[in-house]
Amino acid sequence: MSLAVFNDIYQQCEQISPYLKGEILVSDRPDSSLISYHGSNLANIRSLYQSIKLQSPEAGQAYWLTRSWDLLTWQPLYVAITAIYHCQVLPDLCNMSQRHQDGVVAGFCFSCTDCDTGEYHQLVSVAGQQLLTIFEHFRQELDQSVRCRPRFVEHLIADALLSRLLLLQQTNPEFSATFIRQQAVLWLDALSLSDEHITKIQLSPITNQLVFTRSSCCSVYKTVTGQKCANCPKLKQKSV
Repeated sequence: MSLAVFNDIYQQCEQISPYLKGEILVSDRPDSSLISYHGSNLANIRSLYQSIKLQSPEAGQAYWLTRSWDLLTWQPLYVAITAIYHCQVLPDLCNMSQRHQDGVVAGFCFSCTDCDTGEYHQLVSVAGQQLLTIFEHFRQELDQSVRCRPRFVEHLIADALLSRLLLLQQTNPEFSATFIRQQAVLWLDALSLSDEHITKIQLSPITNQLVFTRSSCCSVYKTVTGQKCANCPKLKQKSV
């Protein structure tokens, strides 16, 4: 696949977030700041967790763990969804590395330009397999520093996925609510997640837009400056 395709993916990613900045890895020299599926990330993950803990010592372990997990996994998911729905391709996520510095994971690079092409359902299936492999690798490594069990991350993955799909509808209004829900079902299956999670996104009769209700809590409200998110499961549910 040509570099032009990757440049297109990177441009689309930066439009989603300036922190989602991609590049092609051209140097063979080891870079200790990179986190990837290949090899051990234990030192970086311990450093990430400790940095978060030092930044918000008052927040407690639930926040430190959830924040660590979210930072480790947000970019692969965002890159996959952006590449599939904006460019209809999928780079090999297992060859993706992420940059870590001072408790922040932002920026990524690929060591090769391999890509899959196909229909949405085909690319989602491949992406799900790759993400499952990557996420499990990170979970096992994080679990060596602090207890991180599969059931705990399942809800975090599902919420991150559904939240990103709803953002996709905001940036691509041509994607109908029906289409987004159909894609959500495909993704849940591809990531071996319960189809019950689909009930978290409902069509609001007031706005005629999809509304998302989380089942996991990021615990940011436990930090000094944090507060409960608008769709926090700890808030009393209101009619949409």
